[in-house]
Amino acid sequence: MKDEGQVSMRDKGIEKVIEAARLVLSGRAAVKDAVGEEAGRILGLGIPEPAGTFSRSHFPVTAFIGEALRHGVPETQPMLDVLAEVLPNLPWKYNYEPRGDMPDLGVKMAWGEIIGPEAPYRCSSFCFGFTMIAPDSLYPAHFHPAVELYYVLSGTAEWILNGKAALQKPGAFILHPANAVHAMRTGKEPLLAMYTWSGDDVVTLSQYVWENHGKD
Repeated sequence: MKDEGQVSMRDKGIEKVIEAARLVLSGRAAVKDAVGEEAGRILGLGIPEPAGTFSRSHFPVTAFIGEALRHGVPETQPMLDVLAEVLPNLPWKYNYEPRGDMPDLGVKMAWGEIIGPEAPYRCSSFCFGFTMIAPDSLYPAHFHPAVELYYVLSGTAEWILNGKAALQKPGAFILHPANAVHAMRTGKEPLLAMYTWSGDDVVTLSQYVWENHGKD
């Protein structure tokens, strides 16, 4: 008998989310540029079988789910509709080391990973999940060895890559090359974005860039 405190990945529409993500990536892969190439690379990787169950998340960032679902655009609404049931049940987490200068980061942002080395769909070759950041928040400059592709679903925010900032709206794709320093700053709306990680190392976590290391 299933433990009522646990929820099957399949029961919560995760497969529908994966299929919706594949549809989005397929459309972008048709464009022959660096983003399209990365989207195509992700599509070429196999989806692992789910390896467990999980409980409804009570992570602080889930308080912004309802608001995030209201700040999409017609282009992103189909995926938001699929996500509406699933978002509260993703394994949201914030696993950086605490920062004394920004002690509330773990309340303001988190990621719910579906596929990855420690995700319910266990995989060591790529990651797939969603990032959520509260309004009026900074995701400080950081980097990681994985190549990262984002698809903005909800919320216009400032995205900074190698010191260059640009406002990105729902429907935008953003590519972060391996070890590129990047950051995000939200405005009055929460940010909800789909992400993938690929490359030779999707296990090593992000590292923050500190000012005393000579980087912005």
